[in-house]
Amino acid sequence: MENNLTLSEKLLLLAIRPEKGGLFFGLSQTLEVCLTGALLLEMELTGHVSIREKRAEAIKMTSSYPLYAYILGKMEKSSRPRKIGYWLSPFILSPKKIKTELYRSLAEKRQIRLEDRRFLFFTWKKPFLLPSNSTWRMTDHLKNLMFQDPGNPEDLYLAALLEPAEMWRRVFSEWSKRREIRRKIRQFMDKPQTTELMQHAADAAIIVTKAVRTSISARRAASS
Repeated sequence: MENNLTLSEKLLLLAIRPEKGGLFFGLSQTLEVCLTGALLLEMELTGHVSIREKRAEAIKMTSSYPLYAYILGKMEKSSRPRKIGYWLSPFILSPKKIKTELYRSLAEKRQIRLEDRRFLFFTWKKPFLLPSNSTWRMTDHLKNLMFQDPGNPEDLYLAALLEPAEMWRRVFSEWSKRREIRRKIRQFMDKPQTTELMQHAADAAIIVTKAVRTSISARRAASS
């Protein structure tokens, strides 16, 4: 089932607490930025977007998937290809819209259920993992990256985004293993790849994750 999930759906699914539901504490700022970054990377995989020289450019302007259509519409209105950091801004691409659509898709794929919650005048939907969810298979697959390199661009993108999202703790409880896997993924991205496909994926992952870290740092500085 996890093969039917998109990169951004996998990232959001891993952020949901297994028993209590809702998102793991403290992920709000990092996750919002990383979900947008994940969408740009998966759109690069589908051929909708080209990521080069720190910029994202739309190259296929139509999509039946609502989130792709939303982002492509924003890019179409832009006068030129913009830097990745521009698209990570919450004023350009709505984190709420992105998360709402991803929740809807995960619910359709029988990964989560959504409960309506209310406090005073505020309403929201709280996600809970369903028994059929794919998180255990995903974490087992990610653990294997300790012993073998990512075999395809999507595996590399997910592993690369888990660091700025601060979510390797979801895979490894031991701090020493989290430190080691972060080091291995960084080294893998920096070394020459054996295929053109993986070289392009490594280049794109470096561009996007650097922009993600910068955006997260800027948000934290603004809120401190």
